Amino acid sequence: MNKFVFLRVVIIILLVAAVLLCLSFIFPKKQFDFSAIIGNESIKNITLTIYYTNPKLLTDIPISVEDLIILNDTNKIVVDGEELEKHIKLFYQISNDTVESVKKNSSYLDARLYYVLESKKNGKLFDVAMWGGDGEINSMFVNGIEVKEAPILYDVIMPFLPQNTAKKWDEFARTQKDKGKGQEDGSVVLIKEDKGT
Repeated sequence: MNKFVFLRVVIIILLVAAVLLCLSFIFPKKQFDFSAIIGNESIKNITLTIYYTNPKLLTDIPISVEDLIILNDTNKIVVDGEELEKHIKLFYQISNDTVESVKKNSSYLDARLYYVLESKKNGKLFDVAMWGGDGEINSMFVNGIEVKEAPILYDVIMPFLPQNTAKKWDEFARTQKDKGKGQEDGSVVLIKEDKGT
């Protein structure tokens, strides 16, 4: 009798191990390694395009990336060549150590800032949209995958934003971080940002 119990336990353990192994192949852990994403691209062939609007802009419905790009209040910055090369090392800090997938996806993205690195040869390499969340955590979307808010994802573009805009976004990012902890600022400002700033 004891042999049968032991045999059943061994069989159950083997079945559980087999199921877990299969699941790891079906749902592999997403890799966020910027070095691998950029591959053998030449920096001279890469362009960073940043789209942003006032982070405190009130809208009736969440803004998609597509809506953000065509929104009248959206500012656009295109960075390439030497300017991008000066700061590209910041992007190499993006990895699984700094970006973690959310356990439960939120129901929406409300884009206020979106940036994309594109190659002349291979098209879109990497993109980030901010913000999403479920009320408990703030999230961002990296290559379409929802991840927990990671400061490195907005720190990498700060050198490319006009100084006053970078300051506004830094303040807003801190507010978002506090909001995730239940300390919402609550202030909302409706300002059309000057495209020249």
